[in-house]
Amino acid sequence: MCRILVLSAAVLLAQTALVLAQPSAIIVDGQVAGGNFVSAVCTVGKNGQITGSGVLYGTNPGTGTNYKYPFTVTQGSTATGKLVLTGKMAAGPAVTLSAAVPAGDMVFSYVVNGKTVSLAGKGTVSVK
Repeated sequence: MCRILVLSAAVLLAQTALVLAQPSAIIVDGQVAGGNFVSAVCTVGKNGQITGSGVLYGTNPGTGTNYKYPFTVTQGSTATGKLVLTGKMAAGPAVTLSAAVPAGDMVFSYVVNGKTVSLAGKGTVSVK
Protein backbone atom coordinates (compact mmCIF):
# COMPACT_ATOMS: atom_id res chain seq x y z
CA MET A 1 0.00 0.00 0.00
CA CYS A 2 2.83 2.40 0.86
CA ARG A 3 4.47 1.78 -2.54
CA ILE A 4 1.21 2.62 -4.34
CA LEU A 5 0.93 5.91 -2.44
CA VAL A 6 4.54 6.82 -3.22
CA LEU A 7 4.06 5.96 -6.89
CA SER A 8 0.82 7.99 -7.02
CA ALA A 9 2.57 10.98 -5.44
CA ALA A 10 5.43 10.72 -7.95
CA VAL A 11 3.00 10.66 -10.88
CA LEU A 12 1.12 13.67 -9.49
CA LEU A 13 4.35 15.64 -9.04
CA ALA A 14 5.46 14.80 -12.58
CA GLN A 15 2.13 15.99 -14.01
CA THR A 16 2.32 19.20 -11.98
CA ALA A 17 5.83 19.87 -13.28
CA LEU A 18 4.59 19.51 -16.86
CA VAL A 19 1.78 22.00 -16.29
CA LEU A 20 4.14 24.47 -14.62
CA ALA A 21 6.64 24.12 -17.47
CA GLN A 22 4.25 25.63 -20.03
CA PRO A 23 5.00 29.34 -20.46
CA SER A 24 2.20 31.81 -19.87
CA ALA A 25 3.75 34.72 -21.80
CA ILE A 26 6.13 35.28 -24.70
CA ILE A 27 7.90 38.58 -25.25
CA VAL A 28 9.70 39.42 -28.50
CA ASP A 29 11.83 42.57 -28.91
CA GLY A 30 14.27 43.67 -31.55
CA GLN A 31 15.55 46.12 -34.11
CA VAL A 32 14.99 45.55 -37.81
CA ALA A 33 16.07 47.31 -41.02
CA GLY A 34 15.62 51.04 -41.49
CA GLY A 35 16.02 51.86 -37.81
CA ASN A 36 12.66 50.25 -37.05
CA PHE A 37 11.95 48.47 -33.78
CA VAL A 38 9.44 45.70 -33.16
CA SER A 39 7.96 44.48 -29.92
CA ALA A 40 5.29 41.84 -29.26
CA VAL A 41 3.75 40.53 -26.06
CA CYS A 42 1.73 37.32 -26.27
CA THR A 43 -0.08 35.04 -23.88
CA VAL A 44 -0.13 31.28 -24.13
CA GLY A 45 -3.50 29.71 -23.40
CA LYS A 46 -3.95 26.41 -21.59
CA ASN A 47 -4.56 24.81 -24.98
CA GLY A 48 -1.28 26.22 -26.33
CA GLN A 49 -2.93 28.97 -28.42
CA ILE A 50 -0.67 32.02 -28.74
CA THR A 51 -2.33 35.44 -29.05
CA GLY A 52 -1.31 39.00 -28.29
CA SER A 53 -0.33 42.34 -29.70
CA GLY A 54 2.71 44.18 -30.90
CA VAL A 55 3.98 47.32 -32.52
CA LEU A 56 6.43 48.30 -35.26
CA TYR A 57 7.82 51.70 -34.29
CA GLY A 58 10.60 54.19 -34.86
CA THR A 59 11.44 57.74 -35.88
CA ASN A 60 11.45 59.08 -39.42
CA PRO A 61 15.04 60.33 -39.84
CA GLY A 62 14.00 63.00 -42.35
CA THR A 63 11.26 64.61 -40.29
CA GLY A 64 11.98 63.45 -36.74
CA THR A 65 8.37 62.23 -36.52
CA ASN A 66 7.74 59.21 -34.31
CA TYR A 67 5.54 56.48 -35.75
CA LYS A 68 3.83 53.39 -34.38
CA TYR A 69 2.08 50.67 -36.37
CA PRO A 70 0.22 48.33 -33.99
CA PHE A 71 -0.59 44.75 -34.92
CA THR A 72 -2.41 41.81 -33.38
CA VAL A 73 -1.00 38.31 -33.06
CA THR A 74 -3.59 35.65 -33.82
CA GLN A 75 -1.37 32.60 -34.02
CA GLY A 76 2.04 31.37 -33.01
CA SER A 77 4.08 28.35 -33.96
CA THR A 78 7.60 27.03 -33.68
CA ALA A 79 10.03 25.93 -36.31
CA THR A 80 13.56 24.65 -35.80
CA GLY A 81 15.14 27.13 -33.39
CA LYS A 82 12.63 29.91 -33.95
CA LEU A 83 9.25 31.31 -33.04
CA VAL A 84 6.84 32.42 -35.77
CA LEU A 85 4.00 34.81 -34.91
CA THR A 86 1.31 35.74 -37.45
CA GLY A 87 -1.48 38.28 -37.41
CA LYS A 88 -2.39 41.61 -38.96
CA MET A 89 -1.83 45.32 -38.57
CA ALA A 90 -4.66 47.53 -37.36
CA ALA A 91 -4.85 48.94 -40.89
CA GLY A 92 -5.36 45.44 -42.30
CA PRO A 93 -2.12 44.09 -43.80
CA ALA A 94 -1.04 40.59 -42.76
CA VAL A 95 2.15 40.40 -40.66
CA THR A 96 4.63 37.70 -39.74
CA LEU A 97 7.30 37.99 -37.08
CA SER A 98 9.93 35.28 -37.09
CA ALA A 99 12.59 35.31 -34.36
CA ALA A 100 15.41 32.99 -33.32
CA VAL A 101 15.05 31.61 -29.80
CA PRO A 102 16.39 32.84 -27.42
CA ALA A 103 18.19 35.52 -29.47
CA GLY A 104 19.49 36.17 -32.95
CA ASP A 105 18.04 36.78 -36.38
CA MET A 106 14.59 38.31 -36.65
CA VAL A 107 12.39 39.12 -39.66
CA PHE A 108 9.25 41.26 -39.58
CA SER A 109 7.19 40.95 -42.78
CA TYR A 110 4.00 42.65 -43.88
CA VAL A 111 1.97 42.76 -47.06
CA VAL A 112 1.18 46.03 -48.87
CA ASN A 113 -0.70 46.08 -52.18
CA GLY A 114 -0.06 42.37 -52.62
CA LYS A 115 3.70 42.69 -52.13
CA THR A 116 5.58 41.37 -49.11
CA VAL A 117 7.98 43.77 -47.39
CA SER A 118 10.52 42.04 -45.12
CA LEU A 119 12.63 43.85 -42.53
CA ALA A 120 15.51 41.76 -41.18
CA GLY A 121 17.35 42.41 -37.95
CA LYS A 122 18.26 41.03 -34.53
CA GLY A 123 16.12 40.39 -31.49
CA THR A 124 15.34 38.36 -28.41
CA VAL A 125 12.56 36.02 -27.32
CA SER A 126 11.81 35.52 -23.65
CA VAL A 127 9.21 33.38 -21.96
CA LYS A 128 7.59 33.71 -18.57
